[in-house]
Amino acid sequence: MNYKERRKKLKAFYKSPEWRTAREIALMRDKYLCQDCKERPAEVVHHIKHLTEDNVDNPEISLNQSNLISICSDCHSIRHKGEHARGRLAHMDDEPYNYTFDANGMIVPKA
Repeated sequence: MNYKERRKKLKAFYKSPEWRTAREIALMRDKYLCQDCKERPAEVVHHIKHLTEDNVDNPEISLNQSNLISICSDCHSIRHKGEHARGRLAHMDDEPYNYTFDANGMIVPKA
């Protein structure tokens, strides 16, 4: 499964009625308050054990309330800082890239 197919599978989950219900229950449980900073309203329901295309079909991970936490956007960014960039690099084997880095860290075409 390539990167685009994995993203499509996860996007479909986040649009599902099961996720919408689990998300709303988590927000209500946490009184719509960020559980990290305890200052701002929660805008995001975050999966503590990260959701992947391999575990999205496992409700113990994807929908289990003990794996969900309500947090604000700022705290969500802090939790994910750098993860999205690393995730993209982890999928380099799935898609051909015609560039690499030279000794100075500059992007250059592959030979």
